[in-house]
Amino acid sequence: MKYQPRLQFEDKYNIKEKSIKEIRDLIDRVEIDRDLIDALYTDSRKTTTRIASKCENIYEKNLRWKQKYKSFKNIENQIYNKGYENIFGFYVTGLWASAGPLTICTLKLNRFTEIKGIDYSNELTFKQRKKLNKQIKNNAEYIRIRHVSSNKIDNLGLKNTIKNGYRNLKNEVEKDFNLDEEKDFFLYFKYGFDEKNSKIIQNTKKKVYILACASIIAKVKRENKMAELGKEYPLYGFEKNNGYITNEHRKAVRENGFTPVHRRSFDFEKKLKLDL
Repeated sequence: MKYQPRLQFEDKYNIKEKSIKEIRDLIDRVEIDRDLIDALYTDSRKTTTRIASKCENIYEKNLRWKQKYKSFKNIENQIYNKGYENIFGFYVTGLWASAGPLTICTLKLNRFTEIKGIDYSNELTFKQRKKLNKQIKNNAEYIRIRHVSSNKIDNLGLKNTIKNGYRNLKNEVEKDFNLDEEKDFFLYFKYGFDEKNSKIIQNTKKKVYILACASIIAKVKRENKMAELGKEYPLYGFEKNNGYITNEHRKAVRENGFTPVHRRSFDFEKKLKLDL
């Protein structure tokens, strides 16, 4: 059905008095709403009709994002409604890699921070992660990122390494803030601590905004680290596979053996079908 502008709307943008260039400049400056779309559609110029169609697509996309954002913020809003004033999110990435570090991030955002396009890092492209990483950092009230070496993973085991990493980052938070268990809340991904003012989110099916943001920060940081390791160990393609198992990675290990950054606790015999 052809779009029908509303009979009554406010032409607060004075579209009919603007040139096409002025209209394009306006669209770049303002948040697109129904009043703008309707004013564009009722203008007699063909170009404004094409611009209106484009704006309608953007508007619908923004509506879908707002609904998604509301869903992502549900758990945090419940926590804030209980009287907590600050939420710290803890996220770890690199869990199932065969090489390279775990990367752990703790993040605090303003309660009303709204960055469009946020999702868990694995749902985003490399380009999207890089762009959002910059936006999150610009909006962060507090951020700490730490790598945990493959040697430590081998010595402590995956679960204990993550919990130890979370504990170390929480100790840093305690040094930087005068914490109050009645005001400060901690959200952990995968593993964490069973305390009054904390909650553990077991998987990314549970949508949590601050953890999704922390996942982007952690993943970009780890990808950068793996790119560095790729230069140090050029035969393994770490800059592409990020330490995870691929056919090329399997072949490199079979032909060249392990590097010091490979996790010996990883089940290579099963995953790589190697006779070790």
